[in-house]
Amino acid sequence: MKQWFATAFGAGYDALATLKPERRTGKRVLINEILSLQIMVTAIIGTLAIAGLYWGGQWVLQDNYSRWAMQWTQELNELGAPLFLPNDDEAILRLESFIDKYPEIDRVSYYKDDGSVMFSIQNGADAEGQDVDLAGDTLSELTDLVGTEAPYVVDTRFLNARAFEILAPVWTEAIAGDGLFSFDLTEGPSGTSENLIGFVGLELDFSLFHNRLLTNIKIAISILLILLIVSSVIARRYLAHALTAISDLQAPIAELARGNLAVQFKPAEHREISEIVEALESTASALGERDARLLRLANHDGLTGLFNRRRLVEELKKEVDNVSVNEMSSALLFIDLDQFKYVNDTCGHPAGDRLIRKVADQLKRTVHQNGIVARFGGDEFAVLVSNVDKNKARQVAEKLLEDMRRLAHIEDGHVFHVHCSIGIAMLQSDKFDHDDLIAQADIACREAKENGRNRLSFYSMSEGEAEKIVADVGWVSKLRDAIDNDDFSLRFQPIVHIATGRITHHEVLLRLKADDNKTISPDAFLPAAVRFGLMGEIDSWLVENAILVLAEHRQDRPDLRFSINLSANAFETDDLAGFIRTHLDKNNVPAEAVIFEITESLAVRHLSYVEKQISALRKMGCELALDDFGTGYSSFSYLQRLPMDYIKIDGCFIRDLVNNPVDQKMVRLIGEIGQEAGMKTIAEYVQGGPTLALLAELGIDLAQGYFIGRPTSVPTTKSMPIPINLRQLQASKNLSSNDGIS
Repeated sequence: MKQWFATAFGAGYDALATLKPERRTGKRVLINEILSLQIMVTAIIGTLAIAGLYWGGQWVLQDNYSRWAMQWTQELNELGAPLFLPNDDEAILRLESFIDKYPEIDRVSYYKDDGSVMFSIQNGADAEGQDVDLAGDTLSELTDLVGTEAPYVVDTRFLNARAFEILAPVWTEAIAGDGLFSFDLTEGPSGTSENLIGFVGLELDFSLFHNRLLTNIKIAISILLILLIVSSVIARRYLAHALTAISDLQAPIAELARGNLAVQFKPAEHREISEIVEALESTASALGERDARLLRLANHDGLTGLFNRRRLVEELKKEVDNVSVNEMSSALLFIDLDQFKYVNDTCGHPAGDRLIRKVADQLKRTVHQNGIVARFGGDEFAVLVSNVDKNKARQVAEKLLEDMRRLAHIEDGHVFHVHCSIGIAMLQSDKFDHDDLIAQADIACREAKENGRNRLSFYSMSEGEAEKIVADVGWVSKLRDAIDNDDFSLRFQPIVHIATGRITHHEVLLRLKADDNKTISPDAFLPAAVRFGLMGEIDSWLVENAILVLAEHRQDRPDLRFSINLSANAFETDDLAGFIRTHLDKNNVPAEAVIFEITESLAVRHLSYVEKQISALRKMGCELALDDFGTGYSSFSYLQRLPMDYIKIDGCFIRDLVNNPVDQKMVRLIGEIGQEAGMKTIAEYVQGGPTLALLAELGIDLAQGYFIGRPTSVPTTKSMPIPINLRQLQASKNLSSNDGIS
């Protein structure tokens, strides 16, 4: 039996061993786990079935043996004939013939009434054993059975549960001799007499039957075991096939996780797996569309669909390397529309956008497959043409000029003829990097404008221009170092309420640290920062550090507020409000303590986009100021669409305010409009007392300038000595009118 169990478990182990080895990833493999569980369950059920079949069969056999032994006791009367007829040879022959019919009978023994052996008959020539006289307790027990209802003793061999020995007394009963007709059965035992003749011993052995039956059971168990193994293998193959669809998802999902959105999923036969595959394909498709959309937003201009400045720089870098390796030349064309501002001023910003799109379409048609067209910013475009010499570059530029001259744009009954100026920088080696080439093309474009516009100009390295390009590139290097090493510094100029002299807030001004421990004004480095695309990083540095300084000083001055300037680049991200919120929360500064200034030209030229950003900032709790109002587009209608809190009047209206009636009327008008719109007005460039007094009369709320306070490294706490005698200030001729700009 142990051998059968070993066979069963060995087969199960072999089936388990056929599974693919689990990958050494530290995690279980679902398919292997399911198959292992299936094989384990099959092995356990098979083992229990085999054990139950064997032990159940043994119990049934043992029970049958006992019943069969009891049946044989019914034959004892016939087997006891030789005791009645000891000299009857025919009875002996009948007995031998009877025994031969039943191979289960091993021996029949006959004993005298004193227990001594008379003779015995063995079944088969190989029968073994020796007759032993009955004596002692056995003889007494058998003698006591005479006349009882169960006159026999069944003894099971201890060493052989399939062997039985049945002993029974044989006796005669006689009716009392009181006459035949006087016999009365109701008198009971007293009317009979027993006469013990001897004893009969019957030895039964069912081993032959047991062995045959056990052989059949072994065959049945082997067949069952084979069926279990076969069913296990078949079930494993079926499960493996059914779960293959899940296993097939592993590699595509891993590719999907690595960013390969073009991964292909195998079709699934089962509904559940098919739904999972469809969901994964939908996810991959959605991610691909999202990445394509993000990539397009990152590389293309939102208005025209052309490459943006960032993508142009990437392509220009590749072209510089290509020119150097292949020893050829290419050209960068910088295109600036002439008098584009006139369209915006006449017909408004939407009309300007439509014209920009029209120009972009024309540039793409003209260049076609011969180059890359990009919108550099505003009304500036760039074209990168590969593998052309100077003559071919000139032909491309002249074709652009010709096509642009024929382009007419009609808006509100006005016909605008579009002209442009083109500056060309040749790429002939890797001597100049992309920043140098952009600066060269820009310089050439400005030269074309200075020479009368609507023309082209090649960049030539004159001494003055060489110095300028070197200066621009030097600024880029300095600005990059300043961003990386925190070489910027902040200055704070107070803004006061004219009527009370109370400082309402401070404007944060950016300075660049120079090598001689002095500071450089932003007028010197911001043009280069704009030209080379560094304003976004400078804006981030300014916001982050201004909020940090504000948090430090608000510990002692909880009412302190800062006004921070934002460039157009800050509004190119959709998460401007989130970026600001992060730093406000990080430094525990309330949004109400910060005012953000944007220029009028930025707000108007990107009106629909800026509106969204302004709304997010105001919803967060920040206030907004419209800077340099009155210069750019000077359209009061825009104030109705821009929910500003402050209007900052440009210094050009304040500088000669006392002597210029036109400026006075303009400032008064701005003050009245601001008052009607619920906005406070701020006058910049206040340099003297008479100007301050006049501003008060014109209804202006706040003032900023050197007369109010110069920029300092720490926010000042000193207020103006106001209320003051404004008429006395106007009459005064000797009050300070320090020059300088805020």
